[in-house]
Amino acid sequence: MVVFGMVLFSYFLVTGGIVYDVIVEPPSIGSTTDEFGHSRPVAFMQYRVNGQYIMEGLASSFLFVLGGIGFVVLDKANLTGLSRLQRTMLLTLGFFCVIAAFFGSRIFMTIKLPGYLK
Repeated sequence: MVVFGMVLFSYFLVTGGIVYDVIVEPPSIGSTTDEFGHSRPVAFMQYRVNGQYIMEGLASSFLFVLGGIGFVVLDKANLTGLSRLQRTMLLTLGFFCVIAAFFGSRIFMTIKLPGYLK
């Protein structure tokens, strides 16, 4: 289980763009000016596919890990010796994690590149 945790943590860091963050050193969040001249924080670097803020990378990495954990939970639901309630709960949790990760990633892509997934 320790090896799985280390692999999962390294997967989180790599998909979060830790190499990009170390080399480029982007800010954690950005800012934009609204129509009234006030500065507003933004978490997504819009219209830049190859650029990201640190929080954007961590949030999307969390969704990738959530989807991966959902598939692991779905695999554990096939073990023998589980009661019907345990199997149903594992299947529900696994499907919820996978579906939440999928639609969360789609929402992030819509925020990052408006009009891309239409």
